[in-house]
Amino acid sequence: MKILLSFLFLILSITGVLAASAEDTKDQATALADSGMDYRVVTYPCYFEGTVRDAGTGAAIKGACVTFVKEDKSKSWTATTSDSGRYRRELPEGRYTYIVTHSNYIMQSSSSPVEVKAPYTKRVRGAGGIVREITITSERSKVVDINMKARPTTVLLVTTSLLRRTAELDEAVSRYTEVVSRKDGLSARFIVLDSEDCRAAYGAWLSDPSSWEEIRGLLRSITDQTGPCYIILLGGPAVLPVPQMVTIGGSPWYLPADGWYIDFDENGVVDEGFAISRMADVASDSSAVAAALQSASDLHEAGGFGMIPEMLLSTRCWSAPPAGLGDACRDDAPTCWQCYATPPYGVCDECDRQAEMFDLMSRSDYIFIMGHGSPVTFATNDHIPIFNLVNVADVDLSGHPIISGWVSCNTGQLYSDRPSFATEFLRSGAAAFLARTTDQGTPAYFAEKFEPYLKGESPSGRYRLGDALNELMREVVLRKGDSERRITMQLCMYGDPTLKRVQLELPATGMMATATPFSRVS
Repeated sequence: MKILLSFLFLILSITGVLAASAEDTKDQATALADSGMDYRVVTYPCYFEGTVRDAGTGAAIKGACVTFVKEDKSKSWTATTSDSGRYRRELPEGRYTYIVTHSNYIMQSSSSPVEVKAPYTKRVRGAGGIVREITITSERSKVVDINMKARPTTVLLVTTSLLRRTAELDEAVSRYTEVVSRKDGLSARFIVLDSEDCRAAYGAWLSDPSSWEEIRGLLRSITDQTGPCYIILLGGPAVLPVPQMVTIGGSPWYLPADGWYIDFDENGVVDEGFAISRMADVASDSSAVAAALQSASDLHEAGGFGMIPEMLLSTRCWSAPPAGLGDACRDDAPTCWQCYATPPYGVCDECDRQAEMFDLMSRSDYIFIMGHGSPVTFATNDHIPIFNLVNVADVDLSGHPIISGWVSCNTGQLYSDRPSFATEFLRSGAAAFLARTTDQGTPAYFAEKFEPYLKGESPSGRYRLGDALNELMREVVLRKGDSERRITMQLCMYGDPTLKRVQLELPATGMMATATPFSRVS
């Protein structure tokens, strides 16, 4: 009897050690994940697996990123599908939502959590009264197969009768419609929301052009008939109002942003499958709108926009020595790694390289501006002017660069009665201007992923401008939760959301090809 008891005690001791070891593995995995280290060597007790396919053809989708987010938004795990569309992702037990992304397909996200449970032991009594332990594993894995719908091909050019119709505008709309069809297989439709043509085509029309809520309702009715699409608002606030106050969860928010137009279910995050942008002008004028449409047509003819060479204009350097100069540029350093220090660059009295800065901007495909901001100025952390609205005339934007100002506060706001960066950059030829409309900050995940999405450096391929912006806006909230709604919904785009970067670019002499700028400076 003593031998039997000793044997049973030994078995229970070993079982306890194994259980502790499994728990240690989970704790180790969590600690490594929290530290930011590479934790792929850790074997988690659970996993999801499945196949991602094209909903229309049934074909396997290679390069889709399948991300599982813990229900409390604390952590996430991502797998990329193989040539056969299959994925497998090991992770700790728990309840998860999932997000699936690919540049050629509409983002898919789960409406309810899925759950996996770690293996556990169960004591059972067998013949002769012998107690043994067995491992239960039936819930440690789950198959999650996903079907993705192809990106939309409809582009809605939306305005109201308040926009001044000119021969120049009509010609620009006509050319844009023809070019995007021939070059990209997109179908562009010009819609005056408060016209009889709109009523005849879609069974509804706009009675109050000053009501953005009514405009959103009408857009929802139209998109119910056309399916997900790209929406380009033609005109400034005097033609199509920018939403100012919204109510989310019973609380009023001041957050001027066009993204509210495609938040059809009013939950504070843009809906799946849509992308929205604006081509703005002052009051009811349409010359900047026509110029923006012509620039977009030129880029579609050319096969897309470039991002090399690029100019990163800032007072801070994000690259550590020896490549860069550390957190802040030295006073005597005219350049630091891939960014240009201000001063001497900038438009202040002490900035003695204005002409050189304007020349660099004129030769750049991608211009990234950091620092403090407003709709009419960029400045350093010390409020030294970097670039003002009047300086748009000093730069040649006929090469149609992408201009990013989404680090600086308020640079995306529009005026009803006077120019802003958003109107004058596009009037002068810029392909697009990306900005934010408040001082809420910029989501770190967006800053990390936006440029790789455009450049095709993610496993999912090259994204169109609007897909990258609006999908990342949605993904940030799905990954991080309600706290990120304010800083994502303020992000906005002026220009054509259907534009895509040209596939091949050669680095220009003396200019670096890639960068990952980010700052929360306001």
